[in-house]
Amino acid sequence: MDDWLRRDRFVFVGWSGLLLFPCAYFALGGWFTGTTFVTSWYTHGLASSYLEGCNFLTAAVSTPANSLAHSLLLLWGPEAQGDFTRWCQLGGLWTFVALHGAFGLIGFMLRQFELARSVQLRPYNAIAFSGPIAVFVSVFLIYPLGQSGWFFAPSFGVAAIFRFILFFQGFHNWTLNPFHMMGVAGVLGAALLCAIHGATVENTLFEDEHLQRARPARAGGDPRTRIQLRRSKSSPDRGWVPLA
Repeated sequence: MDDWLRRDRFVFVGWSGLLLFPCAYFALGGWFTGTTFVTSWYTHGLASSYLEGCNFLTAAVSTPANSLAHSLLLLWGPEAQGDFTRWCQLGGLWTFVALHGAFGLIGFMLRQFELARSVQLRPYNAIAFSGPIAVFVSVFLIYPLGQSGWFFAPSFGVAAIFRFILFFQGFHNWTLNPFHMMGVAGVLGAALLCAIHGATVENTLFEDEHLQRARPARAGGDPRTRIQLRRSKSSPDRGWVPLA
């Protein structure tokens, strides 16, 4: 199983892919389905799909009604009772997209860890990506849990996000909150520094094939086919440090 998952292929799967690919597929599929076909008339009194005449800016997967509180809105739950149309009308696609999206983001971060480990790099890219995950979980999941229901979370759409920002400013004055300022500076600043460092180190790698061919064959490998990742002379340590 490990050999098949970690095999060298066009799109690397890995163990993290078991979480990433299904969750990302369902999250994106749910969003495209909702923005194309599903109305928000029963939850917000709004048109929110391409089928109703919305464009890319105004289409959205809207949050459930406030009366549904923090229900997970499972398709087989007491609210929808297995009726897919009713489930969509109640806002079940929002919880579906939010939860699968959160686990999809976590799966992508684990993918960065797995890729870094496979080439013996430190996982700064993965650590950087934990910043956007923290923001997503805080805004889409933690904040509405402190309110009366998922209704107060952002809907998944362009205009819907801007509407949420204006609402959030009006009720909480978040732009002038010093703790929010420090949080943004800390989370995004740390993510930026980690991403810069990770990308810099990763881009100093190259396949030192010519030097590898010039060396005598070692046990268990042919120097004509074995390629070793090495750090270039432009890296901060100014040396030729083998990484694999």
